[in-house]
Amino acid sequence: MSFAGVFHAAPDRPADADRMLRAIAVAGPRAWRRWRGEGAAVGGTDGARLATAPDGRVAIVDGQIHNRAELLALTGCDPAIDDARLVLAVHDRAGDDTPDRIVGDVALAIWDGRRRRLIAAVDPGGYRPIVLAEIADGLIVASEARALFASGEIDRVLDDRRVAEWLALMVPADSSATLFAGVRRVPPGHRAIWTPAGLATERWWRPEDRPPLRLGSHVDYVEAVRTMLDAAVACRIAGDARIGSHLSGGLDSGIVTALAARRLQAAGRRLTAFTAAPTHDFPPEPGRFGDEWPHAAAVAAGYPGIDHVRIANDALSIADVQALREPAQDLPLVNTQNATWVAAIDREAAARGITVMLTGSAGNMSVSYDGAPLLRHVLRHRPLRGASALLQARRVQRWSWRRTATTAADAILPDRWMHRLRAVAGRRPRTLADYSLIAPDFAARTGIAARAQDEHGDLGTAHRDDGRALRLAVLARSGIQGEFAAATRRLHGIDTRDPTADRRVMELCLSIPDDQFLHRGTPRAIARAIGRDLLPPQVAAEVRRGRQSADWAWGIEAALPAIAADLASLRAGRTVPDWIDLDRIARAVARWPGAAQVTADDAIEWTAVTRALAAGRFVRRIEGSNQ
Repeated sequence: MSFAGVFHAAPDRPADADRMLRAIAVAGPRAWRRWRGEGAAVGGTDGARLATAPDGRVAIVDGQIHNRAELLALTGCDPAIDDARLVLAVHDRAGDDTPDRIVGDVALAIWDGRRRRLIAAVDPGGYRPIVLAEIADGLIVASEARALFASGEIDRVLDDRRVAEWLALMVPADSSATLFAGVRRVPPGHRAIWTPAGLATERWWRPEDRPPLRLGSHVDYVEAVRTMLDAAVACRIAGDARIGSHLSGGLDSGIVTALAARRLQAAGRRLTAFTAAPTHDFPPEPGRFGDEWPHAAAVAAGYPGIDHVRIANDALSIADVQALREPAQDLPLVNTQNATWVAAIDREAAARGITVMLTGSAGNMSVSYDGAPLLRHVLRHRPLRGASALLQARRVQRWSWRRTATTAADAILPDRWMHRLRAVAGRRPRTLADYSLIAPDFAARTGIAARAQDEHGDLGTAHRDDGRALRLAVLARSGIQGEFAAATRRLHGIDTRDPTADRRVMELCLSIPDDQFLHRGTPRAIARAIGRDLLPPQVAAEVRRGRQSADWAWGIEAALPAIAADLASLRAGRTVPDWIDLDRIARAVARWPGAAQVTADDAIEWTAVTRALAAGRFVRRIEGSNQ
């Protein structure tokens, strides 16, 4: 689904959004829906809905609305009304609070021509993005940044501070900033309001203001989450689309897949589940399992309506994925090793006619949240109760005494003391250089180095005993999934949907006290309880975490010649050598130990290397497009 619009301050200015729409549309102009009014034009395609009102308003809706029954009751509209007209009817009653009344994977924009006023909003899940840019006499808005550049009104110019934050894996200081100067995004759970007087972005979704939920027992909390998640799944598989799911060996994807399979089977429909698995040897890691296929296969075997498909981690090469994905999106690849199997799943799913893909990506911050900050909070503020909870967690999770003592010290001691203790134990604190290959001078010039020293690459440092604040910070850092989802729709015609990111699920989970997620010392207690009913015991009771791309080293080894060539190309760029430490990448290539000999430290280094290479390739492409 794609849309674009241009809105001028003066009603007598001609406006045309066709060039913008052409840059992002998959379908041809015959499938476009366009509207032109006084000084404004907007268009939608590939499923985006558009509606007008006699008073000069026009609405564009991208995505799915999941609470239509509630909105129909509010507005008194006919059930046959389409989503865009329904949004206009809601706007009649709710005004700027319209986004708060609508639940769904949805982005919307409402233009009031008489008042020369635009409101654009994105739901908290963020799978339907909106970007916009102020121009000399108005505003341009679209579902992707490339449409804004196609307008001819603005140039592709990178924002060096935002690029620095990206390279350093930091939450943007400005949540509406993008990698491009002058281009703003509407962050998930926010709305942007534009008039000729200017542009303002504000947050309308504030789950932290909701009071804690108090229920009678842990079982009641489990049932509340199960019921809400089941409803979120049902919304996302409604209709006659062919449904797929990402099925790993973990709780979130397993629960989502199981709930979807139950509902689809009852309706005589099938689900195709895709699992990425290694094809090469990989080093073992404490607390991890690298082959998720046996766990996933056990889940699939429990539901006759699931067709289970194994995808090799290296089904596509790194070079293939770079050539496919990088030009299709307005962001760099984040994790090249994982992108190989994700792209392979997308390709296979498209070949099978799958048009909706379910994931559980947000589950760690909602359904399967582990409640860990609670233990630190209790140890810090109620030491006796905290000591009892710590011993309980040790017994349930089978911690060593060393880990138990480290957990206690980390909760109680100031950061500077913990850093000294780790140094004495031979474990230096993480530095920016460990997880990022940003050039040191660039990091210092943009102020990122100082921020990194405070955060140590860990959001938990700032929110060490506040679980709700930590989860909201993580969601803010990962709120760019809509841009990647847009590229997947363009490339494969697949709509990515995440029930664990459903607004109702998130609000419920964020209102549940942390002691229900860390119930009686068991982390992820709510998800485990749901899993006991839906998943095989080996999955529901698994205490290890799955390791994605466990055999990543073989893909890197195959790509080393291409990486060396890529490095030479990046050195020729105007800005890449100043922003990324290319010499460190060269040293990493030179000391490559061989795929069979890699260590955990190598994995950390090469995650940083491939992320830096992807960012450098992105910067180089933007430079080339401006020549």
